[in-house]
Amino acid sequence: MQEIINSEQNQRIKFLKKLYRRKTRRQMGLLVLEGFRIIEEALKSQVVFDSIYMTPEFYENEEGKWVVAEFERRFAASNLILVRENILNSIADTRTPQGIIGVVQERKYELADVFAAKELLLLLDRIQDPGNMGTIIRTAVAAGAGGIIILKGSVDIYNLKVLRSTMGAIFKIPLIQEVELEDFLGLLKESEYKLVSTDLSAEQYYYQLDYREPLILAIGNEAAGLREELLLNSDYRIKIPLLGDIESLNAAIATGIILYRFVENRLQ
Repeated sequence: MQEIINSEQNQRIKFLKKLYRRKTRRQMGLLVLEGFRIIEEALKSQVVFDSIYMTPEFYENEEGKWVVAEFERRFAASNLILVRENILNSIADTRTPQGIIGVVQERKYELADVFAAKELLLLLDRIQDPGNMGTIIRTAVAAGAGGIIILKGSVDIYNLKVLRSTMGAIFKIPLIQEVELEDFLGLLKESEYKLVSTDLSAEQYYYQLDYREPLILAIGNEAAGLREELLLNSDYRIKIPLLGDIESLNAAIATGIILYRFVENRLQ
């Protein structure tokens, strides 16, 4: 077993701490993963790792042995770093990071690449809640969506709460964030895609739409909905029937309902 880091003044530990700042992560193109489940999914998805930090206790258990074998098969063993549990826990965002933290390279996609998917795409406009964002990403993967476009003003998809909510699904779909609305609309006009907007004032229900043509489903901010520019550029506006005394559904739940209508159409 290699040397175990015992001090927070160690340069590796200082580097890891810096990565918990969004600005540093974005500058370096790296993101932080906490816990075995999401690191397992990242390794299975051929994500490029910078390093893994783990406690000696995790290193010795069955999950740790699997991680070590997978990591060393593709990456330098010197980037597998052993750290005392109290130090790892003091750095982690979660109370119990399960004895392991991973640092991976951000996957880079261009907007044109996502448009080239020729599958149903998802457009997210200023989604703010990390739990909603993570659940939407996970649901999109389950429904077979071709990609996700996230407009500027939305929560950072590499926020640790978002990453936990995706449960590793974030590595299984092309997505791009911080997209300017004008850039999206410019590519939309040149493409074969039709824009479908969710709108409480729409006349058409979601189940009345033909999902067999190339579509981009737009989901708006939890409180304000979609921006007017998106509604004006929509080919279709749809809504979900609400029979009880409630104004709207949670953004993630609404997305799931509509995406699985697409799945039903696809399977017929």
